[in-house]
Amino acid sequence: MERGAHRAALATGLTIAGFMSVDQRDEMGPIPSEVASRLTTCFDRGPRPAVRANVAIASGVLLVVPDASEASKYTAMSAVLTAARAAKVPLQVVDPASNVEHVAGWVRQLPRSSGSVRLLVTGPRGTRWHTGEATARRLVSAITITG
Repeated sequence: MERGAHRAALATGLTIAGFMSVDQRDEMGPIPSEVASRLTTCFDRGPRPAVRANVAIASGVLLVVPDASEASKYTAMSAVLTAARAAKVPLQVVDPASNVEHVAGWVRQLPRSSGSVRLLVTGPRGTRWHTGEATARRLVSAITITG
């Protein structure tokens, strides 16, 4: 899912930054060098340190899931929800049926963080949601077009 958001951000000229796990891997194996080159290795300890680090620098979290009413169905998404709520970071849960213009409006309202709006876009593993990457690509592209 994150790779779809990454591709859309590249295609639309958005700056990409964030953290990745110390082993520089995701559920698909080693993070490709073109993705890893834009990320910082997170050396923190504890559960899901890269998630916590990405939430900590975010102006807002866009959680893209197959069904917004079941966002906590996936273990990793529960961790994102918990981290965002604990950090009091604005959170929007969306799915393929979400109104892109409403999502873009929400993004435009986010506060600046370190001089820019930093949007964490995440969702379930590609192995659990095969169309997630395409959905993220469509949403991020549409947000940058309408935003």
